[in-house]
Amino acid sequence: ADGVLKGVLAAPGLAIGKAVRLASSDIAVREQGEGAAHEETALLAALDKVRAKIEASASKGDKARKAIRAAHLAFLDDPELLAQAKSLIAAGKSAGFGWRSAVRGYVEALRALGDRRMAERVDDLIDLERQVLRALAGEDDEATILPPGSILLADELLPSQLMGADPGVVAGFATARGGPTSHVAILAAAMGIPALVALGGAALSIADGTALILDADGGSLRVAPDAPALEAAQTALAGRQARKAAAKAAAHDPAITRDGTRIEVFANTGSVKDALAAIENGAEGSGLLRTEFLFLDRQTPPDEDEQASQYQAIADALQGKPLIVRTLDVGGDKAAPYLPIPAEENPALGLRGVRVSLWRPHLLKTQLRAILRVVPPQGSKGGQCKIMVPMIASLDELRAVRAVLEEAKRELGVTDPVELGVMIETPAAAVTADLIAAEADFLSVGTNDLTQYVLAMDRGNPELAARIDALHPAVLRMIAQTCQGAAKHGRWVGVCGGLASDVAATPILLGLGVTELSTTAAIAPEVKARVRALDLLACQELAVKALAQTSPEAVRALVQSTLGA
Repeated sequence: ADGVLKGVLAAPGLAIGKAVRLASSDIAVREQGEGAAHEETALLAALDKVRAKIEASASKGDKARKAIRAAHLAFLDDPELLAQAKSLIAAGKSAGFGWRSAVRGYVEALRALGDRRMAERVDDLIDLERQVLRALAGEDDEATILPPGSILLADELLPSQLMGADPGVVAGFATARGGPTSHVAILAAAMGIPALVALGGAALSIADGTALILDADGGSLRVAPDAPALEAAQTALAGRQARKAAAKAAAHDPAITRDGTRIEVFANTGSVKDALAAIENGAEGSGLLRTEFLFLDRQTPPDEDEQASQYQAIADALQGKPLIVRTLDVGGDKAAPYLPIPAEENPALGLRGVRVSLWRPHLLKTQLRAILRVVPPQGSKGGQCKIMVPMIASLDELRAVRAVLEEAKRELGVTDPVELGVMIETPAAAVTADLIAAEADFLSVGTNDLTQYVLAMDRGNPELAARIDALHPAVLRMIAQTCQGAAKHGRWVGVCGGLASDVAATPILLGLGVTELSTTAAIAPEVKARVRALDLLACQELAVKALAQTSPEAVRALVQSTLGA
């Protein structure tokens, strides 16, 4: 009624543009085949054609594109999927009918699992279905020719549709369905395209060419805005762009508050390319190296030499700056074939993080030895790497990891101290931070998992995603308790979860006692600029008020009214 549709944030940002409706044309498929041999040959040729195209695409592009292409290849090479299609072909059906039926059987099975993350892989299967059917029909990929300033509207957007569009003309996109952890959402974030999902069917009634304001951060799509709303959005967008440019220019300056408090701004990394981006954007090191990139999508775990080589390459890319390596964090929604974790009714509460490491201690020791082998640049004082343990819930777990670390040090003849910290991701760790900090060298808050556990909301559930906000007072109280516990033992506290990259949260985090922020590389300059504009005493007063609010919306409104941003 007010011209505003509400959705779920898939990729941050603000966009002004015109609506462009995307609807995939249906591909006609005949049911009866022309002989099993002929149809099977045609299917295998089409699969080979699509596979070659995907492999060529996976060899270039950013990490997000490569990961999505790898997932598509995994589906394409699934023997059960091919066997089902061949079975239908043997029964007299056409290659297209067999492939479509096999894929749709998988789609229904995934949707029936009741697992939101698996259901969000449905768009990958539908994408592959269309690519193979087009190859069977001898058709080229659908061309997506768009005018500049396009805001794409669709029921669900397929990854190949977004990858096939010119990012220079796509201002943003909004979908009626979909979830915030789908591959197309991940791709949008990597491309810097603001995106909303789960707006509902009303999004599909918007006419082509309609003026739109897409405020992904605010979760809203304003349809046919009036002149004042459009002017306000243009002013806001220009202000964002100006602030971003100024922050980028000062990216390599230290982050010191107006009253002289030094805050370290690091970047989260998962590859050499990420480390290079971190340095380019002025990050002072890596506050979180996600080592899963070495362990997933393979049949055997990486050996010590492979790990040591990869960690060394990332350390070298950081030019001697600190590197905090998180030990293996698999389980839950991150599965490794060589770790046959038993079926769990609730994987988020099962074997994951440090629990997997202690379940398979040989993997832990191999990883710790590889980290210890990283050689810092000549002339550096002390080691470059620190080690951080995920999903800690008790001091006993930290002690068990430290025992393995000390054994690895003895084996390698390492005598220098190596800092061992923990991630605060469970409420148990937050409320016993004073106990953990007695033996941990530092604490780093993983706000993504901490938020879902504190609020008892699955962050992979698109129906709840809009309500999962790490600025919820309950989460802030956990962070406050963590900082208080750490202070008793003189330990520093960082934040490496998504909240570190939210500039609205920066003053509150500093006010609670956080002294290190590990952000996405791209946002690091803006976080550093934000820190320079703050006064620590004012941040502390703001934090006290934030803890007394009743909702994350109230916290954000408090920051807005106090600091104007």
